[in-house]
Amino acid sequence: MCLIVDANAAGQFLARSSPITGWLLGDKGEPRLVAAGALREELVKLGDVRRLLTELNRAGRLRSADAHRLRQEEDRLRADARCRSNDIHVLALAFVSGARTLATFDNALAGDFRNADFISRPRGHIYRDPAKHAHLLGHTPTSCGVRPTASRRARRVR
Repeated sequence: MCLIVDANAAGQFLARSSPITGWLLGDKGEPRLVAAGALREELVKLGDVRRLLTELNRAGRLRSADAHRLRQEEDRLRADARCRSNDIHVLALAFVSGARTLATFDNALAGDFRNADFISRPRGHIYRDPAKHAHLLGHTPTSCGVRPTASRRARRVR
C-alpha cells in the first residue's frame, strides 16, 4: 500500500512517532511512502522528515515517480484549471504513482483528491485522524503497483 503525506501533515505524521511512522517502519504489510518532485523537495526541508526519508529509502519503502511523467501530469492538471487547491504536484504524484491514500489537513486538496475527475479507479482516501482512519493503512494489491508477496498471499487465503 502506498501513502502520500502532504507537507502540511508531515510534522504530525512523519517528523515524530505516529501510527503512520509505526506502519511505515513496522513489519506488517508492504508499506510505501510516495514522495517525488515538489513534494519531496518540501519534505526534505524538514530535518526529522529528511532522516525518515533516508531510513525508508534504505529499507526499500520510499517510492518515487518518473520526473518526466510527473511534470506532464502537473501540466495537464494546470491546463485543466478545475483544481481548487494549490497542490497540483500532489495530485499529479497520486495519478502517476497509483497511490490512493493521502494524509493532509488541507481541505481544498482533500476535496480535489476525492474528486473522481482527478483521482479514480480507485478513488482517493484522506487520512487525518489515526483513530478513525487506521483502516486506510493496509495493503491493497492495486495501490501503486505493489503486489503482495507469495507468503502474504498465502496468509490472506487462510
